Parts: sequence; C-alpha cells; structure tokens
Amino acid sequence: MAFSFYTFIAILLFLLSIIVRSSEITRATNNDSESLVAEEKALMETGWWSNYSNKGVHHCTWPGVRCSPAGSVIEVDLSGHGLNGSITPQIGALSKLKCLNLSSNTLRGELPSSLGNLTQLAVLDVSYNEIHSIPLEIEKMENLVSLNLTRNLIVHMPSTIGLLTNLTHLIMTSNPLQSIIPPHIWNLNKLMTLHLGNCQLYGSIPPNIGKLKSLVNLHLSSNMLVGPIPSSVNNLTNLVSLVLYGNQLNGSIPQEIGRLTNLTTLYLSSNMLLDLSK
Repeated sequence: MAFSFYTFIAILLFLLSIIVRSSEITRATNNDSESLVAEEKALMETGWWSNYSNKGVHHCTWPGVRCSPAGSVIEVDLSGHGLNGSITPQIGALSKLKCLNLSSNTLRGELPSSLGNLTQLAVLDVSYNEIHSIPLEIEKMENLVSLNLTRNLIVHMPSTIGLLTNLTHLIMTSNPLQSIIPPHIWNLNKLMTLHLGNCQLYGSIPPNIGKLKSLVNLHLSSNMLVGPIPSSVNNLTNLVSLVLYGNQLNGSIPQEIGRLTNLTTLYLSSNMLLDLSK
C-alpha cells in the first residue's frame, strides 16, 4: 500500500512537471510570436516600406530585410533607397537586429536614442546622410563592431563611444567636429580602422595614439593638426596605412616609422615636416 502511494505521488509530480514545462513553452512561444508581430509593426511605422506593408506580404520578404530562421529581423539594408526625413524611433524595436545600413540617403536630424535597444547590433552604417547628432545611448550597443558615419553633419562625438570596447572600425570622415582628436577614442583597444579625415580637427596628435596597438588603417588627413608626429607610432606594429597629408604637422619624420614593417601606404605631403635629406 505504501509503495502504491509513493508511486502515485511520483507520477503526480512527473505530470505536474510536464504541465509546467508545457506552460513555459507555450508562454515562450507566445512571447516570440508577440515579438515578431511587434517587429512587423515597427517596420510598417517607419514608412520605408509603405508600398509593401498593405499588400499582405510577409515583412521578411520586403526589400532590404533579412530574417533569421526563427523569423526575427536580423538585417536591414536600405542603402541608396531614397529615404528622407528622420530615422524613426520604432527602429529600436528590432531587438535581434545585427546589421543596419541606411547609407547614401537624405536622412537628417539626430540618431534616435532607441538605437540603444539594439544591443545585438554589430554593424551600423548611416554614412552619406545629413545626421547631426549621436545619442548617449549608443553606449548600450556593446556588440557594435563597425560604425560608419562618413559625410554627415556631426559636430560632437559623445564620450560614450569610448565604451564601445568591441569596436574595430570607426569611420567619421568629413564631419565638422571642430575639436581636438576625441580622447575617449584611446579606450578602443580593438580598433583596427580609424578614419577622421576632413573633420576640422586641431591640436596635436597625442602620444596616446600608441595605445591603439590593433590599428591597421589610420587616416587623419585634411585637418588642422599641428606639432610633431609622435614617436609612439612605433607601437602601431600592425599599421598598413598611415595617411596624415594636408595638416600643419612639423618637425622631422620619426625614425620609428621605419620600423613599421607592415606599412605599405604612407602619405605625409602638404605638411611642414623637415626634409632631412637636404
């Protein structure tokens, strides 16, 4: 009799565990379904797919949209699609997004703070637009690897960019920063590409440049940089391209540059560097 009772209890507990697991699976499925519906709604509200959203066509087949096998939006690529106006905050609802490319449009205003919700984003490209502001919330995009803001109207690089410790490519060519080289860049020790050409930068190239030991491409051309090229470039042993033309750099070319055995491109023209060959 006792055996039968304990057996009954064991069976009851087993059945209860199945019911609980089933309930959890159902709840997770419902959450996933709600998330996918929210993503479709967010895409519709951007207005970028107005020709498709009313035709009953699944959003994963819309132009420039790529989804995971589970149906989550993981890539939006609308480069050169004639987009204008501002980037709507609804884009922040695409929480599984890994790549967002809105380059070569006429988007203007500020990047929405809701971009901070895109914590899985690896690539953000809004180059060749008229964006003028980067939100502080960009610091939440901890998986960001590549940030391309070329040829916009950005006048300030927020210090929170220095918290993007996985960033390997920072490209901001042709923005009116009108500042010294932003010091928070020195925290980005995985940085391989740094392009800040034609950004109206002034002041000197600080010795801290030597902290970026992963750098492969360093472009600081067409600015108003003064002073010598720091000898700490000797630390940039992975450097392949060093482009500093069109500044007001002076002094001699540091001998340390000769030790950069991977260097294949060196542009130093249109400066005030000493010619030691004379």
